Amino acid sequence: KLYECYPGNAILRRHPGPKENVLESSTELLKRMGVEVDTSSSKGMQQALNAHTVAGLKPTPTGLVIASLLAKAMTLATYHSSGEFEEFKEYHHYGLSMDLYTHFTSPIRRYPDLIAHRQLQAILEGCQEEDGPMSFDEVSEIAERSSGKKYASKQASDKSGELFLWLFVREQGLVLEEGVVIEIGDQSIDILVLRFGLQVRVWKDFLGDGVEFQSKEKHWAHISWPAKGELKAESVRYELLDKVVVGIKAGKQLFKTSGVLPRPGSLVGKDIVTYDGVYAPEDV
Repeated sequence: KLYECYPGNAILRRHPGPKENVLESSTELLKRMGVEVDTSSSKGMQQALNAHTVAGLKPTPTGLVIASLLAKAMTLATYHSSGEFEEFKEYHHYGLSMDLYTHFTSPIRRYPDLIAHRQLQAILEGCQEEDGPMSFDEVSEIAERSSGKKYASKQASDKSGELFLWLFVREQGLVLEEGVVIEIGDQSIDILVLRFGLQVRVWKDFLGDGVEFQSKEKHWAHISWPAKGELKAESVRYELLDKVVVGIKAGKQLFKTSGVLPRPGSLVGKDIVTYDGVYAPEDV
């Protein structure tokens, strides 16, 4: 209704499609894991995520891996005024598969919602002015500023979480968590820490003295630990989507963390925190 009455200055929220090169890379990696995802639309991606949930809500470990990899390709949704783009398709909201979309339900915490309310009130009161209660320039300025503030608040929230985790890990020294192997290189293994949604890299050179690391890049890695004290020599083959126990260490720089793969024998009798399936959707 906003666009119908004010095609040149309605407050809208658009979401461009994903970054194609990153999406292609993520899709290829998922295929190597044996996971097929229809990336031709957001609906196809959502169906893949829904197929890897428990009770339709809690993501499985594989579901978290899919979400993490696909998220890398996603762009941010932003506010705009109608009239900014010549082609109607530019207002499309990719994530919701809607031609037109706006925020409306939370005027007490989002200013663009308040603008939408004011425009709708003007329509209901029979406002005949072409621009309605606000001009194109006014709506565009508010939309741009609101997008910037929303991005800044997201960055602040993300960094706060990263800082808290870094401080927690630094205080603990080493935190053992459940993870999933999501990438294997010729010198490293990438692991997604399930409880935190954190990706850490375990480097071959930091596995310890006498540890042998062999890998077929992008397929498997074989790690052999020598006998040490009461611990016997042991070997483990890691493949994509394998569940592992990974240690998280705080780096010297703020926010920086690294991963450690403890030898299996050293984990006997230790408490390992398992994934509990936290679900926290964001505004779109």
